[in-house]
Amino acid sequence: MNEVRETCPVFRVLIIGRVNAGKTTILQKVCNVSKDNKPIVYDADGNKYSINALTRVLLSHCWRQRGRHDITNQITYPGSRFIFHDSRGIEAGSVDEFQIIHNFVRERASKQSLSEHLHAIW
Repeated sequence: MNEVRETCPVFRVLIIGRVNAGKTTILQKVCNVSKDNKPIVYDADGNKYSINALTRVLLSHCWRQRGRHDITNQITYPGSRFIFHDSRGIEAGSVDEFQIIHNFVRERASKQSLSEHLHAIW
């Protein structure tokens, strides 16, 4: 197991589901954190969002702008070996949202480093 962790220290998951389906609750349970623990969010380049920037990011994903999300953001919790990418409420039947996911999965599959690949889609 240590050899695997040296090659790939994180497990990267794309989580897909409807708005208010409980995706965040699942992430908290998997990472064994309470609801009070706030996630750490990084942009696609690995730059950590500040609290003010994170608030703006989260507010931009409210119900009024469903579908306008950045699936490339990387979400984790302190001490976790998981990195999550949130679909932000993909709804059935949306061609545009399906294309966003399709492009993201293809882009991640083309990465050279195993730790940058998607390891699961949940």
